[in-house]
Amino acid sequence: MKKALRKNFYMEIRHSLGRFLSIFFIVAIGCAFFSGIRASEPDMRYSGDAYFDEKNLMDIQVMSTMGLTEDDLDAIRAVDGVLDAEGSYATDVLCTIRGNQVAVHVMALQDKMNQVQLEDGRLPEKENECVIDADYLDGKNLKIGDKITLSSGTSDSLEDTLKTDTFTIVGTVSSPEYIAFHRGSTTIGNGSVSAFLCVPEKAFSLDVYTEITVQIEGAKEATAFTKEYEEHVDSVLKKVQAIKAEREQARYDEITSTAQEKVDEAQEELAQAEQDLAKKRQKKNLQVQERNLMQRRKSLNEEEISWQLRSLNWSSREIF
Repeated sequence: MKKALRKNFYMEIRHSLGRFLSIFFIVAIGCAFFSGIRASEPDMRYSGDAYFDEKNLMDIQVMSTMGLTEDDLDAIRAVDGVLDAEGSYATDVLCTIRGNQVAVHVMALQDKMNQVQLEDGRLPEKENECVIDADYLDGKNLKIGDKITLSSGTSDSLEDTLKTDTFTIVGTVSSPEYIAFHRGSTTIGNGSVSAFLCVPEKAFSLDVYTEITVQIEGAKEATAFTKEYEEHVDSVLKKVQAIKAEREQARYDEITSTAQEKVDEAQEELAQAEQDLAKKRQKKNLQVQERNLMQRRKSLNEEEISWQLRSLNWSSREIF
């Protein structure tokens, strides 16, 4: 039975050799392709991890709609497992490029973390200078030395965030925060971020940080995109989240306290103005009363003189 089956098997191959070879090579190519992907995946992970370590990419990013203060920064640094924390500034704006508006992410250059890779030109030094996403510049009719104009994209003034709305491109960079083509989403423009800009920290006019970047102790020793790395970061992330409510309440109290102080100052100014007005009115009333008294005295004097003259006339009549 087995001998007959084997004989039939070989006969089928000989009668359809072309189809057999086609299937054989398709399977062989698929196996080779799959093996190549499986073999290259660890290398790609190691390469990415080395790049992230070189550029000091953050492990955790803390953001707040009410802004983050130095107290928040100190509180995060004090969390067990945190190696370092750094405050930074960022915002989404609309950028006018040769008559077209696109949404871009503007972020401050940091001293320690998220170091950008300079591709061409130089890094910005002045408040009105910037470096632009190298991938975006390659596909647009832009060059180093061109000027771009920004707008808030909302009813708020751009001056509340940035000191100027016009920047000169002095270089192109790539960032470890953006390793894919997608640049993120936003609430302005068409909802999609097209590129990122990096400006000096002094270009921002904000009093508080918009984000805090955090590095975790021992995170560099673990390989990015692995379960070991994610579990290590999550353990510290939970500790950072544990102080969330406390820091939110502290920030809320600070904002309301500042607002109340301004209200109290305004009320004091109003009360002082009312007092000054009352004094002026009182002074004016006294002046009016004095004026009326003087007029009354004058009237009395005139009546007295008139009465004396009448008396004199009567006396004259009696004499004659």
